[in-house]
Amino acid sequence: MKKAFFVFAIFISMMCIMQSRADAGQFGELLIELETSVFYSAQSAEWRSRRDAWIADVRAAGDNVAALKRLLVEFETHLKYSAQTPAWRNRRARWLQNVNRANTIHGLAQQLIVCETAISYSAQAAAWRSRRPGWLSRARAL
Repeated sequence: MKKAFFVFAIFISMMCIMQSRADAGQFGELLIELETSVFYSAQSAEWRSRRDAWIADVRAAGDNVAALKRLLVEFETHLKYSAQTPAWRNRRARWLQNVNRANTIHGLAQQLIVCETAISYSAQAAAWRSRRPGWLSRARAL
């Protein structure tokens, strides 16, 4: 009986670890999907030369929350203020604090959603409007 319980506990632990890694991978893909929705004209001039390496960095980050935080902030930093809602300038400092406090993929996903809501539709491809509800559902589920 003890052996069966021990095996069951190991199985549950492994499932939790696998889910955490899956969530991290999904977070990275959601971050990349958001980035691809934004027009180049809404991003800094330096972003084009950094973008490919940034995408590779996001994919390589795996479940490293610290790396994903840095990459989320880097993406947001390269957005022009003109591509964001007017209130974002006042909300950004608080958002940065919340990103820095996040210590799980779920917590970071909440800040990804906040970042997305600060991006003006005019800075994004028209197709984003139809993809957004599914994107939001997947982000909220992390």
